[in-house]
Amino acid sequence: MKVRRVAWLDEYVESGESAVLVADRVFVLSELATVILEAIGSGTVEVEEVAAVLEDGFGAPPDGTDLVDATAAALSELAAQGLVEMPYLGDL
Repeated sequence: MKVRRVAWLDEYVESGESAVLVADRVFVLSELATVILEAIGSGTVEVEEVAAVLEDGFGAPPDGTDLVDATAAALSELAAQGLVEMPYLGDL
């Protein structure tokens, strides 16, 4: 499954956390969400690629949780807030 960030007007990053301006809304993001959005970048990526970046930065989930499933859940939360689009199918 592919994912991409929505376009935002501005971004501020400090101490691993960030704030982004999307349309007329400001979102203050945790370190995890900031890393997710940085992993996506300005392109379109697979959820597995984002999961690999999270594992490199934070390690494997402590309780045996499936990393890709946990990443997809986090991306779903960001999608619900309007920060990412998933699944992204491209221009049809």
